[in-house]
Amino acid sequence: MIALLFALLAIAMVLAWIDHWRWSYILFGVTLLLSIYWLDYHATTPLKIIL
Repeated sequence: MIALLFALLAIAMVLAWIDHWRWSYILFGVTLLLSIYWLDYHATTPLKIIL
């Protein structure tokens, strides 16, 4: 999942570099939402530790 987030950010940067600003902002927003979801998933999932 983290690799997907980095890939999406890289694509957003390339889109901004070739002057496709609208698509770059949209992709950055989608990536930001996915990052927040991923952080929430990891912050709220209980750890199963068996000693």
